Amino acid sequence: MKIVFFGTDENSLIVLKEILNSSNSAELVITTADKIRTRGNRKTPTPVKKYCVENQVAVVEEIPSLEKLTEVDPDIIVVASYGKIIPDEIINFPKHGALNIHPSLLPKYRGPSPVQTALLNGDQTSGVTIMILDSGIDTGPIVLQKECDIGSSPNLNYQDIHSDWSDPLRTNRRYFLKEVTEEFFRIGAKMLIEILDSPELIKSAEIQDHPLATMTKKFTKEDGHINWNQPGEKIINHIRAFGDNIGAYSFLDGKKIKIFDVVFANDCISPYYQFLGNKTSPEYRTRGKLGIYPQDLLIVTVEDGMMIIDQLQVEGKSKISGSDFIRGYKFYDDINAFKSYKSLS
Repeated sequence: MKIVFFGTDENSLIVLKEILNSSNSAELVITTADKIRTRGNRKTPTPVKKYCVENQVAVVEEIPSLEKLTEVDPDIIVVASYGKIIPDEIINFPKHGALNIHPSLLPKYRGPSPVQTALLNGDQTSGVTIMILDSGIDTGPIVLQKECDIGSSPNLNYQDIHSDWSDPLRTNRRYFLKEVTEEFFRIGAKMLIEILDSPELIKSAEIQDHPLATMTKKFTKEDGHINWNQPGEKIINHIRAFGDNIGAYSFLDGKKIKIFDVVFANDCISPYYQFLGNKTSPEYRTRGKLGIYPQDLLIVTVEDGMMIIDQLQVEGKSKISGSDFIRGYKFYDDINAFKSYKSLS
């Protein structure tokens, strides 16, 4: 098929590459304008534009006119993470209309942040929908859907982290926003090619069950602030949703600390854990207190356990591991050979 493609970011690029590696052709690619970076006032193209320029694929930054579409004569329009509203006369122009890849199981999680919302809510499954674009926000008929696991691995316990910390940190970590989103678009790209190779699937698209629809919102930087007074599951889902996007953050000595990679150890009742102020009864447990666990693990206490912080970033510094943070940042006061640990806020 002859395709006009709309996309901008790395997720869009996953789909575009899949199209270019298939028997279909991207006759024209539409992306957004270059962004101006603060330093040096330099312009930075979108990942899609950069790739197209380097590989001699026709690309423009403005939505084409009907005259231009007539010249290109596409069979279909494909939209993947474009981020702008496309006029009805454009999406209705091709013979097969326009398809959009949406990273949720519509009608659940329409709108701008479906993957973040699923992670924030602690959903065990979500998925990918290929839908026909219409004038609404993610309201068009569904051509294909695929359910995917985004759930959690088992939480750690005291025995897990007391034996060998390296394996639990890697085998028990959760799926985070960037990797879930990329995987969804890889799956969506394969689904798209299936449709392009069998366009009769478009004719059998099913109307969404609109009364079941839920909407997502556009999150802001303020949404990333971590509330340490929540249970560990909610905190880890917060970090999964915001850590590598707008940022999941807290404050230490007035400096913003971004937290990226964590593991939750629940119901930890070791003597060292109690030393940090967390007793066996939840009502006595201190929230948000940093500590150094044996074997150089950076931890922070929550009401029902502790978080092992594997990656973080102090304001104005580069991203580092928890063990490097322990060696390079003093977050405690020495009092009579004991360490009085500070708390995150």
